[in-house]
Amino acid sequence: MKTLINKESITVIFVLGILVLISSAIVVYMNFRDQAEYQDYATISYNRTVLLNNIYSGLTEAESLRRAYFTSGEKQYLAGFNSAASSIDSLFIRFMQYPYDNLLQQGTVDTLKSLTSVRIQILRDGIALQNTRGTNPKIHANNNEKGRVVQSDIRNLINRMKTEELEALDKKNEMASKGYWFTFYTILGATIISCIIFIFVFGVLKNKASSVFESEGYEITREELEQIVRERTSEISQINKKLYQKIDQLELTENALKQSEQYYRMLFEQAHDAIIIFSPDDEKVLDVNQRACEIYGFTRDEFIGLSLKTISKNVPQAQENIKTTLKTGYYNNFQTVHYKKDYTEMLIEVNASVVSYNGKPAILSLNRDITDRVLKVI
Repeated sequence: MKTLINKESITVIFVLGILVLISSAIVVYMNFRDQAEYQDYATISYNRTVLLNNIYSGLTEAESLRRAYFTSGEKQYLAGFNSAASSIDSLFIRFMQYPYDNLLQQGTVDTLKSLTSVRIQILRDGIALQNTRGTNPKIHANNNEKGRVVQSDIRNLINRMKTEELEALDKKNEMASKGYWFTFYTILGATIISCIIFIFVFGVLKNKASSVFESEGYEITREELEQIVRERTSEISQINKKLYQKIDQLELTENALKQSEQYYRMLFEQAHDAIIIFSPDDEKVLDVNQRACEIYGFTRDEFIGLSLKTISKNVPQAQENIKTTLKTGYYNNFQTVHYKKDYTEMLIEVNASVVSYNGKPAILSLNRDITDRVLKVI
């Protein structure tokens, strides 16, 4: 009667160990492919955000040069204005090098380009009007009002596009992190299982091979058995070497993820508007950028953990705004009144959206202090 520990069973166990290693290698390959795609997306997202900031800065510069020409009448400001308008066109050409996969987002880019062209044309019309009819404010009132409306639309559209970029990058980063840890534990488990299998096989070969092969009518010498063990040991060494190489690649991927997180943080901290991330349940602040600290007068340590109820003038209305944001996923261009640390009131223009923060739903709020702008209008 053949023993259960025979050549066939040993072969099956050994092949099983090889299949475990091959499966883990496939998982590693798929994870590396996902990590590479995330890196490409993070780079494109960063470049698009920088270009959006530059486009808005270019518009602001063009408007400032137009205002300088209006007040002084010096032709040198016209040359600067034309240069700024030309640079905006160049920025849009560069922006088109990073197209969106989503047709709706690509349509938003076309809308932004159209609004920008309209804004530049309004400024050019103002210059032509000044050259023909002078600088009487009444003559320019209608043109200036149209310019303010278009400028506001451009600012809101750019803020929304930047918010969507941050949200998408945050989701991609979360998925990449989960994929990394899944791959790490898969390799670790596969290595442990394979080692157990190989140790078992080699133990059987060493201690039972002679009796097993003899019962089947085979004879094997001590030298042949040692040769088999040496060959199997060499195979294990090669497999372990490949596993260590995979682990090194995973470490490189982890470093790349950390770099992407640094890009995200840089965009977060360099934003022109105050950014507040808070929990919708208790309205406690989870994270803020430096601009928020400057506007509200709190330090970062004082801000984090603070309930927005303590700085909102109309708490019931704020809660309604939160409900609206949670229901639709975003709530843009609404106004509210907040207090600074010294209890000074501010009129705030808010663009809010639902994001994932540390695996939990949160609200990202872009707040702009428009108190001075409103007072000037009044």
